[in-house]
Amino acid sequence: MSNTCLQHIEEAWKLKTNASNKLFSAGKYKASLLGYEEALCRAEVLNQHLKKAMIIGIPFIQIFAISCNNIAFTYEKMGLSQKGEKMLQRVVYFLVFQHEKTEHNSREIQSELKRAMLNYNEFANRNTLDVDNVKLVFKDIQKQLKIA
Repeated sequence: MSNTCLQHIEEAWKLKTNASNKLFSAGKYKASLLGYEEALCRAEVLNQHLKKAMIIGIPFIQIFAISCNNIAFTYEKMGLSQKGEKMLQRVVYFLVFQHEKTEHNSREIQSELKRAMLNYNEFANRNTLDVDNVKLVFKDIQKQLKIA
């Protein structure tokens, strides 16, 4: 895929995300969810071309994390916290995969991973999710990354 195509995809992601943010702020959660899901599709396309995305400066990791977070928080507003939890877990495991798979900046990934884990923990506390599930995810991440 050409650099220009990737830049157009990034721009489409921004437009979808911004439009959905306005819908979310207006309390139109179903409509915002559809837009956020479309934005996530664009983030997934960028992740399929991550080397080129990195070269041209597209922050594909942040784009993916923002997309999943937006969907998770929309699910939360809709009373679907379990679905929101799955989206936040998806961010965490995506970051672990990127850490293991790519030559991408390890410090950046670790920073994003810390942010994602804190975000997930706060979401779990706010929604009184099963603490054992949260602990299991954290243990799994520590094991995979050998974090003390």
